[in-house]
Amino acid sequence: MRIAWITDSTTILPDTIAQRDDLSVVPLLVMKDGESFVDGVDVDAETVYSWIDAKHKVTTSQPSIGSFTEHYERLKEEYDVGFAVHLSSELSGTYSASVQGAEIAGFRLIAIDSRCGIYPAGQLLAEAIKLVEAGHSIESVEQIILERRFDHHIEFTVANLDQLQAGGRISSTKAFVGNLLQLRPLFHFEEGKIVPYQTVRTFKKAHSKIFDHLVTIIERGQVTDISLFHATAYELALEWKQRLESQYDVRVRIDDLTPVLGSHTGNPAIGMSFLNPTSRP
Repeated sequence: MRIAWITDSTTILPDTIAQRDDLSVVPLLVMKDGESFVDGVDVDAETVYSWIDAKHKVTTSQPSIGSFTEHYERLKEEYDVGFAVHLSSELSGTYSASVQGAEIAGFRLIAIDSRCGIYPAGQLLAEAIKLVEAGHSIESVEQIILERRFDHHIEFTVANLDQLQAGGRISSTKAFVGNLLQLRPLFHFEEGKIVPYQTVRTFKKAHSKIFDHLVTIIERGQVTDISLFHATAYELALEWKQRLESQYDVRVRIDDLTPVLGSHTGNPAIGMSFLNPTSRP
């Protein structure tokens, strides 16, 4: 059976699968004052941040059903089935558009609503590929990944609340008061949604709390493969990576947020993400 592996541009791919010829990435769109740009193709993250700084209206949009239909029309000429892992359906209509596009194209697709995104979504896809290559049926892999998708851990914080307000993640009142008083929320994924779970004064205190929490998790032996993702906070991410790898037996990678994700967080922003090595009890 010839399997095509599919994801979208919000996913951070592990190095082990990033260069596969049978893996394709369908990009989302960044909107500037109503004009659309293809994520990572027509626009890069630095340009998006410059638009935000210049007070342009920057939003995002899922790939159209038509773009997925065209993509799957091409894939069905070479592959028997597709296996897709997409950004949480609580955050985007990408998963739904993918499913509908496959139906229109007449392409057999197993689509996973990851309930997360970024690196854990990529790790889910890598696990699916590994399981198939180990001899598991595509149907059994679907069930395993549907269970594993809840084993993610994602936390982040931002230095400015304006883009989170523009994207509807927080109210305009909370954004105004938060920026005025330098209140910085810490966010995590919960049931597929981005949810604030704590608020502290200043961005420095916020990102320090996330780092300390990550250290606690590592010291419990719960994770060894971590992504530090950021928006114009590379030096801080590098400092974290060096500190962690010098003290613990962990692999830490640094990932730039894609233009689509960066348009939601604004800059600077920093966070951590990983998939638990084994399922939760």
